[in-house]
Amino acid sequence: MKYCYKVGVALSMLFNVATGGELYQTFSARNHQWKREGRWNICPVIDALTSKDHCKRSWAYWYVRKVKL
Repeated sequence: MKYCYKVGVALSMLFNVATGGELYQTFSARNHQWKREGRWNICPVIDALTSKDHCKRSWAYWYVRKVKL
C-alpha cells in the first residue's frame, strides 16, 4: 500500500509540473493555492474523492517543505 501511495504522489507531482505548476508541488496543493488566491479550483472534488481537507493539508506540507529548501 505504501508503494501505491508513493506512486500516486509522484504522478500528482508529474501532472502538476506538466501543466505548469511548481516543482515538488502536488496537484492537490496547487489547487489549494489557487483557492487561497481566489482563483477557480477543484478542491471540493479532490477532497470528496480523498479525505476532508486533503488539498489544504497537501498545501501545508508542501509549503513547510518549500520554506526549508
